[in-house]
Amino acid sequence: MSGVLVRGCTLWDGTPGSVYCEGGKIARIYREEEPDLPPGAELIEANGGSLVPGLVDSHCHPFEYGWLKRSVDLRGTSNLTALRMRVSSGVLKAGPGDWVVGMGWDQEAFPGRTMPGRADIDDLTPSNPVALSRVCGHIGLLNTAAIRRLGLESKSGPEYERDAAGELTGIVKETALADALSALPRTTEKLSADLLSVEAEAAKLGLTALHCIVSPEGFREELSVLAGLESEGSGSLRYRVYVPSEALGFVEEKGLRSKMSGDAVRINGVKVFTDGSLGARTAALREPYADDPGNSGLLRMKDSELDDLVERADSAGYQVIVHAIGDRAVEQAVGSLSRVTGARNPRRHRIEHASLVPRDLVAKMAKHGIRAAVQPCFVTSDNWAAERLGEERARDLYPFRSMLEAGVVLSGGSDSPVEPLSPVLGMWAAMTRGGSSPGESLTLEQALALYSTGAWSNGFDELSLKVGSRADFTLFDSDIGGMHPALLRKVGVLATLIGGEAAHSFGAG
Repeated sequence: MSGVLVRGCTLWDGTPGSVYCEGGKIARIYREEEPDLPPGAELIEANGGSLVPGLVDSHCHPFEYGWLKRSVDLRGTSNLTALRMRVSSGVLKAGPGDWVVGMGWDQEAFPGRTMPGRADIDDLTPSNPVALSRVCGHIGLLNTAAIRRLGLESKSGPEYERDAAGELTGIVKETALADALSALPRTTEKLSADLLSVEAEAAKLGLTALHCIVSPEGFREELSVLAGLESEGSGSLRYRVYVPSEALGFVEEKGLRSKMSGDAVRINGVKVFTDGSLGARTAALREPYADDPGNSGLLRMKDSELDDLVERADSAGYQVIVHAIGDRAVEQAVGSLSRVTGARNPRRHRIEHASLVPRDLVAKMAKHGIRAAVQPCFVTSDNWAAERLGEERARDLYPFRSMLEAGVVLSGGSDSPVEPLSPVLGMWAAMTRGGSSPGESLTLEQALALYSTGAWSNGFDELSLKVGSRADFTLFDSDIGGMHPALLRKVGVLATLIGGEAAHSFGAG
């Protein structure tokens, strides 16, 4: 393995210098002298750009994002006509009777914010079953052919929406959507190609590792692809894998924890859902939605059920990450996690999203050492939040600074494909917040830490940034120290180094 010299950069402490990496480690840090290129080494001229600890997305769905790339992309549609046009294009590419799948529609962007129904697309797809996930992934739209294919005509309950006449509208929520998606055909060949496509994009964005959330619907195939990366050494990024609770038995039976335990691919923990999303009004709230007074969202399991699941996973040595967005769901998650954390939380159990977190829950998280993985781009995307929650409750939405000041360890992520994979955009959103609750804005150093030291810590990867430590770095094309957020958003990535090798580089010479 040849070495790589990053010459003329701004080091992580803000001083000028150069770094030579060899054998996957930091071999030398130059601070004063101008280093020569060692024989056979690759040279990356940094031209003063900032070299920072390797950036990490601590919550993303790379398989879903890869799937979206070859499906009907509904992101950015602003009305039903646009949605229909994209679905129609997908139908033209599909074979007779094949599933047409897509993701990304958001009724909040439609005139009147009207939820679409199967009647809006049935005429386009008489023979093709269609499943279209909302941007949050917690609500979906099925056409009549899909409802019939899945045998849902007689289904009832809050997860199957019906109109005033008692007919299914095609809107399905939470586990009903998950059940529908589990029926879709999957192949490891396509999933492998999907993952490699996402890898290439992630490296260009400066990401060295992904906290990969494996889906409840396709965990067998997805874990097979990830295990192949570990055994073959064919991946370029590092993966910290979180399996759904439904997969625990499968993981233990197949011995996957021992097979996927290296630096490249490692099963860290188990993902648990407690509620849905604010956009879908399925996030569980202590009080009803301000714009839907009869609705307080949905808890996906009873307190006792979550307690049992958390204790079982903790006893088996898993890190537990709990999806909780509404304050009632966060309260439930804190209650269950605090039963096993003690005061220091050695397994680093954490809450995913932690969106609506009143001060009493921030204090409890800090008391029990409960961590959080947050998605700053949610702040700028959820411009309807005050209407959904009311002005007073919205002040407790995404309280990043309050959590940090209380001592809660935070890491940043995208929830991609829900939000863009770019960590730079996430840092920008954490600093600007789109003007909402400016007192919760982070400094550049705090925002960077979300995607570097905070994310490494939340995934059990510590970087010492000393000679002999692992050489995972992101090299920006500019010195970002003290940079205004408006300029930060335009910063590019010169190189991404993983184990001292360039997974992506514009500056090789």
